[in-house]
Amino acid sequence: MLSRAKPAVTTAAASAGLSASTLDKKKNAPKLDQFIINRDYTGAITLLEFNKATGKYDADNMLWLGYSAFHLGDYKKAMEAYQGFLQEANPDPLGHLFLACTFFFLGMYKEADEEAQRGPTCKLQNRLLFHLSHKFNDEKRLMGYHQNLQDVIEDQHGS
Repeated sequence: MLSRAKPAVTTAAASAGLSASTLDKKKNAPKLDQFIINRDYTGAITLLEFNKATGKYDADNMLWLGYSAFHLGDYKKAMEAYQGFLQEANPDPLGHLFLACTFFFLGMYKEADEEAQRGPTCKLQNRLLFHLSHKFNDEKRLMGYHQNLQDVIEDQHGS
């Protein structure tokens, strides 16, 4: 009579010592977008740093690391991530604005202004330069950026 206590043929997973629950966990490994959607920036940073340590890291990951660190209030880490991103070949010019925002929150207003000028002309650049003009007490410049503000929530917080 055959014993059914042990299977006659072992699967690759069983021979590797992986249980069914371990395989399910691997299939359900957390994804970056899920962390971002859930606003779990600590989880996102953990995943991105793990990817960096295992060589699965690219320019997009640097942007997401900067984004996550910024939203956690770790502006120094965000600054380093955005600076790394801007060292890449042909980085997205928005990276300059993201870096300028981190400089602003670090109180580095001169650097923020210089970096914001390198970014593309857009609503974010206008809002940032508006706030910087206020910090510099430059009334003429402030009014110029104020005229470009629109009737949207983001701009209403600035005026």
